[in-house]
Amino acid sequence: MWLKHRELFLQEMICLEGRCNRLAAQSCSECNCPSPEYRCRDCLGSEIYCSPCILLAHVRHPLHRLEKWNGQYFERISLKTLGLRIQLGHTTGQICLNPHHTFNDDFVVVDTHSIHEVSLNFCNCATAQSHIQQLLQISWFPSTTSDPKTAATFRVLEHYHLLSFESKVSAFEFYNALSRMSDNTGLLPIKVNLIFRCLQS
Repeated sequence: MWLKHRELFLQEMICLEGRCNRLAAQSCSECNCPSPEYRCRDCLGSEIYCSPCILLAHVRHPLHRLEKWNGQYFERISLKTLGLRIQLGHTTGQICLNPHHTFNDDFVVVDTHSIHEVSLNFCNCATAQSHIQQLLQISWFPSTTSDPKTAATFRVLEHYHLLSFESKVSAFEFYNALSRMSDNTGLLPIKVNLIFRCLQS
């Protein structure tokens, strides 16, 4: 049954690895500016966007995985590299008048499909809640209660919880799988502080 369609499947899968020479790939899918370079692995479809449009589309999806066309193939690039900053303590898109940057600007978030290094601002306004509360309000579980630099999404904690019951996967094995999903070459070090505390909580 599948055998007669194998060429079609192979062609479409290979096409997804590149720009597919589609006419739509010659201009941004949103603003029609020439030479778009970015696409999202987690959004529906394989449209290609310019930098401002892809950033605007991901203000509410800061943990999506992006790729940039380098002239020969798509390579991984982070939203942090493109300049996206996550602002806590306010409605998404609202500007904080007194933002507090995380130390070294290297906050790490563990999610179901990857480990992300993000640019994060805590709200430091007079009415601001604690950093821990600000993280919990966006469903991120901090690795420590004292100046957190790492968090795990509630989604990944639930995923690990179910896997540990159903398949007896250890926190170490689960973390290694997430690490491989982030960078399977093992060449890029992933900064994680107290991540096992999050997974074992």
